[in-house]
Amino acid sequence: MRFRRILKDVSVEGHAVTTNWRPYYHFHFDPQGETFTVSLNADRTRRIQSWRHNENCVQCAGHVTAELSLADLRRAVAI
Repeated sequence: MRFRRILKDVSVEGHAVTTNWRPYYHFHFDPQGETFTVSLNADRTRRIQSWRHNENCVQCAGHVTAELSLADLRRAVAI
């Protein structure tokens, strides 16, 4: 029950910048709207809301997540 954020439009030497792993307390996914909410505290008063990206995502105009090699993943975790 941990999450990390990938900071949009921020990179160092071509790699995305992420936050440290942090605990969360609740996760809710709405399959109809493809949205999800992550509650950051037990009272559910601090939240992050976003959406699941897919091939026809209207939020990101068709930009889909690319595949990463195992080496890329290892580098991202080491940062």
